[in-house]
Amino acid sequence: MSALTRKLLIGLAVFVVVAVVGAIVFVIPNMNDDDLAQTTDTVPSTTAPPTATDSELTTGAPGFRIPDADLSGRTVMIPNNPAGWPLPQSDPIGPRVECTSDGAPVTSPEAMMIQRNFGVATLYSKTDGPSYIDGLVLAGYTRTPQGAALAAANFLPRGLAGGPVAVEATEKLSLIPDEEIGSQEKKEAELAKPVNTETVALRAPMAFKILSCTDSFAVVELAQIRDVDDTGQRMQNPTYTGLRLNMVWDQGTWKVSKLDGATTGGPYSSLDGFTRWAL
Repeated sequence: MSALTRKLLIGLAVFVVVAVVGAIVFVIPNMNDDDLAQTTDTVPSTTAPPTATDSELTTGAPGFRIPDADLSGRTVMIPNNPAGWPLPQSDPIGPRVECTSDGAPVTSPEAMMIQRNFGVATLYSKTDGPSYIDGLVLAGYTRTPQGAALAAANFLPRGLAGGPVAVEATEKLSLIPDEEIGSQEKKEAELAKPVNTETVALRAPMAFKILSCTDSFAVVELAQIRDVDDTGQRMQNPTYTGLRLNMVWDQGTWKVSKLDGATTGGPYSSLDGFTRWAL
C-alpha cells in the first residue's frame, strides 16, 4: 500500500485523495481492499422519508441487501438505493454534550449506521441526520456539532464517487470559490465521467473531535485509522491521523468552507479526546 503524500482538493474536475506520509492513505475508486462478496438477497428494510427516483443513481429503492464488513470488523449496510437510505429521525435520548468552552468531548450521534453509497463508506444516524437525499447528495443534518461531524465525514465519500455525484457535492456541500474548483470545461469533463460502482477501501472515520464550534461554525477533526504498514502487514499498534474540516452552516445545511491550510492532525497513538461513533 502506497504512503504517498497528496493534497486534498475536491474540485469539479479533479478529485484527489488526501494521504499523509506514515499515517493514512485515502484510496481512490477501483482499489478493492475490503471488497467482500455481495448478494442481491434482502434483509428487513428500514423505513425512511421517500427519496427521489430521478435516475439509476438514486432509484428510491427501499431497504438493504446482505450486510458487509469493513477492515475494522464494523457492519456496513448495503442499501438497495446506491445513493443511500436515510434513517427515520428522532430526538436524542437524555442530555448530551454539544458545544463546550472547555474542550470536553461532545456526545456521539445516536443509533448510527455505516452504509456503502456509490461504493464508499458513509455515516448515518437516527438523531442528527442525514434525513433525506437532495438530488445526489445527503441532506437534513441537525444544526449541532454532531450534525457538523456527520456532514464532514460524508463530504469526502460523495467526492470519491466521481462524475455528477462529485460535481453536485462540490456545488451543494462546499463554499469553495469557483477559481479553486476549475473551469466550466473541467466541470463538464467531470460530469461526463461515470459514477463509481466499485467498493472503495476507505473506511468511515473511527471517531471525531470538535476543536471549536458555535451554532453556525465548527472545526471537525475526523480520526482515520492506519493499522496496516507499507508492506501490507497488520500493525501491532494502530495509529490515527486527524482530517480537519471547517464546517459552516449555510442555507440550511453544513458545508465545507475550505480545503487548504492545516488540514491534518496527529499522528495519534490512541483515540483519547475523540468521540467514538455510536455504532
